[in-house]
Amino acid sequence: MTSTTPIKAGTAAIALIYLGYLASIQGADPNIASTALLTAGKALNFGGLTALAASVSTLALSATVISTGMFADRWGRKRVILAAMLLAVIGDGIVSIAQDPVMYIIGRALAGIALGAIYGAAFAYVKHFGENYKGGIAVALGLFSASIGVFTLLMTFVGATMVGFGWREAFLVIPVLSALGFLIGLFILPKDQVTKTTQPWDALGQVLLGLAVVFSLFGISHAANGLASVLTIGPFVVGVILFVLFYFRQKSSPDKRFFPIALLKNPLFLAAIGVGFLYNFATGVGLLSFSNLFQYQLQLKGLDLSLSQLPYLVIAVPLALIVGKLIGKNIITRQMSAFIGGIVSAGGAIMFAITALGAPKSVMDYIPALIVLGAGAAIPAVAYGGMILEEADAKHYGVVSSSRTTIGQFWYALGLAISTVIVDSMARSHVFNKLGQTAETQLDTWYASGGTPSDSSLLPTALEGFIQGFTLLMIVFAVLMVLVSIFVLILGNISDRQKKAQKVSAS
Repeated sequence: MTSTTPIKAGTAAIALIYLGYLASIQGADPNIASTALLTAGKALNFGGLTALAASVSTLALSATVISTGMFADRWGRKRVILAAMLLAVIGDGIVSIAQDPVMYIIGRALAGIALGAIYGAAFAYVKHFGENYKGGIAVALGLFSASIGVFTLLMTFVGATMVGFGWREAFLVIPVLSALGFLIGLFILPKDQVTKTTQPWDALGQVLLGLAVVFSLFGISHAANGLASVLTIGPFVVGVILFVLFYFRQKSSPDKRFFPIALLKNPLFLAAIGVGFLYNFATGVGLLSFSNLFQYQLQLKGLDLSLSQLPYLVIAVPLALIVGKLIGKNIITRQMSAFIGGIVSAGGAIMFAITALGAPKSVMDYIPALIVLGAGAAIPAVAYGGMILEEADAKHYGVVSSSRTTIGQFWYALGLAISTVIVDSMARSHVFNKLGQTAETQLDTWYASGGTPSDSSLLPTALEGFIQGFTLLMIVFAVLMVLVSIFVLILGNISDRQKKAQKVSAS
């Protein structure tokens, strides 16, 4: 267990903004990497390793972030953050000088581990600083989330701009930002006071959880190859089996295990998992889907495509501050804010579908839908963090608080997979039904190379199928958002009643 020296209330806001900066490094890294991936892949000849090169950072992060949270409890959060920022410098530094795919993959894996540790420890610190911040943890989370929004936008823009100079230069952005964060952290982060513990490390439990995360996420990420694909079903089934083994191991002798598995029966923690869906699944579906829609329907690319995302992203900044204050002043409950966010997301999805069917000629026609969908994704963010932090007891604080990232990665990956499967399947089916097998083969060639197909009717037909798939996706998305919102509201209310009853009985 780690404790820290108190911090003056007047410096809490600066500290929270700094923590948002740290978290933003983790958020911007995959954005920069995805922008640079195509150029790097051609330069280093990724070939069959392209999928691994694209996903290894996320897999490494998701598999290790809970373990690094445990390390932060035992070694000190400040130490872990500083060490992780140095590892991030090394990781993406290796990528920037990579001479082959293996070197690139090793660097990205190291960066993933480092950035997961940075984000997990930064988020865990919010409770410490929030307790000294006017308005409490909810308002602190609002400032933390708003800072993430601002810094992620700036960092991603800088990284995307650097890709224009060269992919190696782009991968130096994260090391520079991490080095700056390291220097600031020396002064802002409070000195660690680590209390020694005899709690076992539970190495086998950590390995089971890490492998379960890697296999299941690998399977989900390959869903675009087909739901019946061996690369989809095989790893996912293995991941589920490992999760079951992890569950029963943690259930046995819980005092010797590293994760409090009893949380899975706790209404508030289950509600937090649902809020994670509303936040991360919405982001996974939203960004990928409308970005692809704008490319196909409006022919946007490069800077124009990036600018089209701004209404969706920028709205998160003021909303985080507003929602944090509303929850902090007990005007709305956390579960109600999550419920509202889910309903708003559903409304934004329907607006997007209707607008897309109307064949707009400009991205300006999509502005209302972009703002509403972005608002829906942003509103649950404060509730998500608050619920997780409340469930993080002192004994397992770093472990439970870091689980937020793993939960989020699952829902985000699922959102990406469902988006790809629904839209791609319907586009292909529409092309096959109207133009036949030859046209579908040409569509595959166009996906791979971007060359102009010989059949001039192929792309307009594919666009028709894409719009149909996008519309269906938005409807499915809206229904899921409503159902999960109700689920969260019910569980959150049950948790509140239980806690109220406990207080009455205690008094």
